[in-house]
Amino acid sequence: MLKMKRESYYYDVSPRVVCKDQQTTVTIRPLDFHTTFDETKMYTIRVIPVTSDIYTKTKPPVFLTTCQLKDGAIVFSHAFTGEQEHSVRVFCEGSDVPVLKTVVYSVAEDLYDLVPLLGDFHVHTCFSDGIESPEFVAAMYRQAGYDFIPITDHGRMDSSLRAIKRFEQIPMDFKLYPGEEVHPPMDHVHIVHFGGNTSVNEQCLTGITKNPWEDPGKPEWVAAREQEAASFTDLPQGVDPYVHACCLHVIDEIHKAGGMAIFCHPFWLADVHNVTDAFTRFYLQNGFADAFELIGGQSNHENMLQVALYQDLRANGASISVVGNSDSHGTVDRVYFDQMKTIVFARENSKDAIIEAVKAQNSVAIEEYDGQEPRYYAPFRLVRYAQFLYEWYFPVRAELCFEEGRLMRCVAAGDEGAAEALSHLFGRTNAFYRHFFGNGKE
Repeated sequence: MLKMKRESYYYDVSPRVVCKDQQTTVTIRPLDFHTTFDETKMYTIRVIPVTSDIYTKTKPPVFLTTCQLKDGAIVFSHAFTGEQEHSVRVFCEGSDVPVLKTVVYSVAEDLYDLVPLLGDFHVHTCFSDGIESPEFVAAMYRQAGYDFIPITDHGRMDSSLRAIKRFEQIPMDFKLYPGEEVHPPMDHVHIVHFGGNTSVNEQCLTGITKNPWEDPGKPEWVAAREQEAASFTDLPQGVDPYVHACCLHVIDEIHKAGGMAIFCHPFWLADVHNVTDAFTRFYLQNGFADAFELIGGQSNHENMLQVALYQDLRANGASISVVGNSDSHGTVDRVYFDQMKTIVFARENSKDAIIEAVKAQNSVAIEEYDGQEPRYYAPFRLVRYAQFLYEWYFPVRAELCFEEGRLMRCVAAGDEGAAEALSHLFGRTNAFYRHFFGNGKE
């Protein structure tokens, strides 16, 4: 579970994210007897934007106000400037030592109107080369604080539909979406299909198997791709015409199904890199896929190469949407699970809104190895905001999600009473979102 800051146990600050340059009322409420404020005292609030140049001789203006308690809470109003974090320091009268140092983040209206969602687009179960059932995996992701996942088993979509069906009668804030990892025959490039309503694997493979990479493919499908490949006469060296034809067709079929195509782990070391450098550059420069799995599990080796290439291409004008995926093959005492993930800033937690957000580059790829600080990859504006949310918003939400995930595991195990108990928790994480952001969105 995400680690909560000590202050989040002791105080509730609402809203903690505000719309920049708009007068906003903030309430700071103690959560335990030992943190209560003194009803007989006046308190001073000092707000310092994190970008303030406080070390110059001519100090920038700092917001100051005094207030009395209201129902045991400190309440003050301020127009927080710019897109940034603000240090909020509370002093009791007669003391220069702050009683509390907390933070508030202000963002522009376009970002304020978007909901931050934690997700993973690349997840396996025992229906391919993972070790746990789709239902169990879904429950463990919710228990870890996630808002959504697809199950994306190799060569098949049916396992993702199985997980959806198991929980579809129970109202939940957590969302499960269709998915699959597409394996065109005789094509080493992996493409994750998120959200579409039909399987692309079923169009090109002869059947469902745990080893789709060994499938020779439907002869008519392979023949059609070979015919398309013959028409490519000016591809860069290192870009195989047949592989290119397969990938273009898969992406087109994903789009027809209403899904999103994610170009996966090109620097994965399977004896050699899974995809040639020339092919990877060609696909990222031309934007054939909807998103790039910038952070993709497996190893720091591949992720750092993918990040370096992404930075090079961006510096040369390429427009690349990114996601972070664990490529998890198990959730209990397993590597990869919960180490790589994505924060998506979307209109709502729906398939179409998530796809729209990723395509608009409103997503942040995150990697978080054991014992290390998390790393964030996206444009600077989103990285700074995501870093704040990952420290202050998502850990508190994760406490609410944990109980839901545990009950989901009970449902998966056949506990008849767990479904009703789970349904009673519906709406809690959405209510916390509204409290944290001080708005009425779901």
